[in-house]
Amino acid sequence: MQLHILNSGSKGNCYLLESESEILIIEAGVKLSEVKKAIDFDLSKVVTCLCTHQHRDHSGYIEEFINSGITTLALDVVFISHLISPNSSYCKAIEPNHGYKVGNFKVYAFSVSHDIPCLGFTIDHPESGKILFLTDTMTCDYSFTGLNHILIECNYADSVLDANIKAGKAPPSMRHRLLSTHMELETTKKIISNQDITKVRNIVLIHLSDGNSNEKRFIEEIQAATGKPVSAAKKGMKLNFSLNPF
Repeated sequence: MQLHILNSGSKGNCYLLESESEILIIEAGVKLSEVKKAIDFDLSKVVTCLCTHQHRDHSGYIEEFINSGITTLALDVVFISHLISPNSSYCKAIEPNHGYKVGNFKVYAFSVSHDIPCLGFTIDHPESGKILFLTDTMTCDYSFTGLNHILIECNYADSVLDANIKAGKAPPSMRHRLLSTHMELETTKKIISNQDITKVRNIVLIHLSDGNSNEKRFIEEIQAATGKPVSAAKKGMKLNFSLNPF
């Protein structure tokens, strides 16, 4: 299994989980043409697209995906916000605290704390094991066992944000908005510490803020806290997400 990051952050989000025969897309925040190019234009391997919520950097191109015959799983409000009926072909409205099977992927959806309804996912596949996907939330009350890989938001650090506000690079109102919508470095550490990471092979930090993050610091601190390999998502990055590395 390979993780292919097409983009991560406020300008767009899209992640591909690619086995030899199946592809699962997480987030529809980039143009379909970018996805097609990344998978050699073979849409037949795509089993589904998962969408966490309706903000455009996560679902802005959902209509393109659906119109191309990609079954898309999301909350009904996501489809409605894009003027798409949740009952349309290739749309599947999902609910928190429910499980879904698409191809050989088993997906469990759960609610997270954002400023609009938003989901996190655990994703199981025989080739990857169990993956936690968590973004656009101020916290997470769930603890999961048996994780093999983690993709988790680490959006900003209080110290960087405070310095930017003091320097006039960010408005004071940004503090309140970020506190209620995105994960700060210490929150990310706490959430990871609440998980069973015994078998975790990869921790990937996603959705870093363009101006209020520090990639090198985030990687070093979380690596020190967990003892696990840590990466920060970059456009075009590919990582081995196999259950067994060799």
